[in-house]
Amino acid sequence: MPRHRSTQADVAAMAGVSQSTVSFVLNGNAPIGVRISEETRKRVLDAIRITGYSANPVAQSLAGGRNQILGVFTYETTFPRGGRDFYGPFLVGIEHAAEQVGVDILLFTSARVVDGKRRLSRDGWQRLGIADGCLLLGQHEDQGELQHLLDTNYPFVFVGKRISEGRLLPYVGADYITATTRQVEHLIASGHRRIGYAGPQSADQSTLDRVEGYRQAMRAHGLPPRFVDLHDVPVGAEEIAERRLTAILVAPENSPDELADALEARGLRVPHDVSMLLLGQPIHPGRASRRWSGFTVPREEMGARALVLLSRIVEREAASGRASDATALDDADLHQILDCPDVDGDSLAPARDADDRAQALTTSASTETAPAASPEGTLSDHA
Repeated sequence: MPRHRSTQADVAAMAGVSQSTVSFVLNGNAPIGVRISEETRKRVLDAIRITGYSANPVAQSLAGGRNQILGVFTYETTFPRGGRDFYGPFLVGIEHAAEQVGVDILLFTSARVVDGKRRLSRDGWQRLGIADGCLLLGQHEDQGELQHLLDTNYPFVFVGKRISEGRLLPYVGADYITATTRQVEHLIASGHRRIGYAGPQSADQSTLDRVEGYRQAMRAHGLPPRFVDLHDVPVGAEEIAERRLTAILVAPENSPDELADALEARGLRVPHDVSMLLLGQPIHPGRASRRWSGFTVPREEMGARALVLLSRIVEREAASGRASDATALDDADLHQILDCPDVDGDSLAPARDADDRAQALTTSASTETAPAASPEGTLSDHA
């Protein structure tokens, strides 16, 4: 037979008090003028223990209480597939911080999909109400939804830098501008001047920041930016060879291993002929045979800090009664930008002399097209 679920009425009956008294004890406070004696409080707590009653967090939320639950919503698929694990490190950091703060995490996955992207519209807003606040992640967020959350004073933090009117949107992001600028400086210090950027030219904030860092650094040294389209990797590799680029910055959407293979197929070795620096960990895992130079994104730390910030905003809301008062937090708290540590790998080398590099390409081309000698010393018919 199904086990009877104890209710607040059961607790009140056993303790000999009203349901409102049970509610006051559970919430840890009582209205002005209402005093609950220690003896009454003890009877209620004993009744809760005996009945095994547990409060319904959703009901508490509807009554204005806090659930000690923080949500996580991602605009793209959360769990890895095909080797891709973009969100994993963020979730590790979020989980660790949740343990330290003492809250539970609720992952929202049932929001309806529009044009291949999740949306909070319709019943998604009601679902968020189960949690005291929510972390948002994703490259392709809906600006209208973010503005709605701000307008309704729902506590949230975006994991990733996001710009909003009045700088009201709280976030924890990575300093892609400084980190990308630093990679260009490393290349210039190694004698490189023909430095390209390989990555999508999309409008998401991380891409905009990487491109801005690249442009700033190139401009500071009087060098023209050179963008390479890697939508077709072999064609992109051919473009790198034809434009005589000696170094390339690779965005995480691209596979560095695939690009290196395509370059070497054209006689350009990495890093002997072309240095390659990664602007963050590749989205798709690569071979473990090479340690790429560049920088990494502190995804675990971003997730952990975002959850701590969200918990502080929720605490302020509970104390003040209005989520808008959370903006009283310092700007440095609401808008956190973390440094991206450099990786000293083996894909950066000093720039080769242009004549030496051209000679290497010529030699490689000759090797590929010259007929092979037969064992007898004559030219093979199958060259």
